[in-house]
Amino acid sequence: MQLHPKHVGPVVMTFMVVFFVTGFITWLNVGLSDDFVARWMTGWLFGWPIAAVAVITLAPFGESITKFIVRKFS
Repeated sequence: MQLHPKHVGPVVMTFMVVFFVTGFITWLNVGLSDDFVARWMTGWLFGWPIAAVAVITLAPFGESITKFIVRKFS
């Protein structure tokens, strides 16, 4: 199987977005505590696979909505 940017891109984007979002939410919830990094990485470890599966599953629906919006307002 050959990797294609269309398939790899969403996985990489969810990796980065969830990394930053879980870091921010962890900081809001516990501040810069002694176990901040451990809590952040735990949040990321659980959050990223869920986000990646959601993006892969919902991508066709998102593309349809995007096409509809572009057609409607162009």
